[in-house]
Amino acid sequence: MKHAFEDYQELLRSGLVQAVSVCVPTKLHSQVVVEAAKNGVHVLCEKPLALDLEEADKMLKAASSAGIKLSVGYNLRFLPNHLKVKEYIENSRIGKPIFAKAQLIATGPYGVPDAQIAREAEKRVGCLFDLGAHLADLMIWMFGKPSYVSAYFSAHVPEVKVDDSALTSICFESGLMGEISVAWAPIFNYSAIETSRQIQVTGTRGILESDIFGPSFQFYSTDSLSCKIKGKIKLTPGKFDPKIPFQALSWSYKREIDDFLESVARNKTPSITGEDARESLRLILAAYDSYRNKSTVSLS
Repeated sequence: MKHAFEDYQELLRSGLVQAVSVCVPTKLHSQVVVEAAKNGVHVLCEKPLALDLEEADKMLKAASSAGIKLSVGYNLRFLPNHLKVKEYIENSRIGKPIFAKAQLIATGPYGVPDAQIAREAEKRVGCLFDLGAHLADLMIWMFGKPSYVSAYFSAHVPEVKVDDSALTSICFESGLMGEISVAWAPIFNYSAIETSRQIQVTGTRGILESDIFGPSFQFYSTDSLSCKIKGKIKLTPGKFDPKIPFQALSWSYKREIDDFLESVARNKTPSITGEDARESLRLILAAYDSYRNKSTVSLS
């Protein structure tokens, strides 16, 4: 029996696999996922779902018609600190949320020699597409549907033709105002930029600050006696050491895969569906439309 393939289509048609993880570049997601669906193969697809909504809809239709599970790799949702923050928001621990800011700085394609920077950047759609997809997903997951978006992009490395920094303002149907700020920067010291990787939520009776890559979050509430005595409290859900960078992040990838495999084995809906991923893609694409047209884009 053949166990090595040079063509992914042969693999999908072989009947040897029940599920695959699609990690090809975003521009190839649609054709691979649709082919997998045609052959009854379940899919865990890397984020973002597709380059545009037309491709995304083809993927969703193919998955639905074939009855396969389609999940998307937004692993940050599985971090215990973000789960706890979502719980606190839903339980009104900080009152009504009025403002949220998500920020993420990463090296992106700038962790290579100068001569390779432009070539590496060409493989990506842009900073907001690359990093912002995660933050868009977290914001919608925590705060619900967005209504309006307005965005500003820039490139601080001349030879790079896509955005390497972006600022996006969002109004949500709940009335909450949000902001996503992302950038690629060649800063390699983890401790130097750890405070630039977090979600901050301000409510009418308190504040939450959650580490983007885990494992901790900080909490203050005017209703909490502990907070009145100690001030802002740092909490670390789960058995993670805050002094070990990316320990919780590595765990979140495993949890993402486990959730997908469980959805296949038990015939249940995965925690992160293709429809969820379409919503975050819709927000990101609206931000690019906003910048190109120099206008606020309605998502209602």
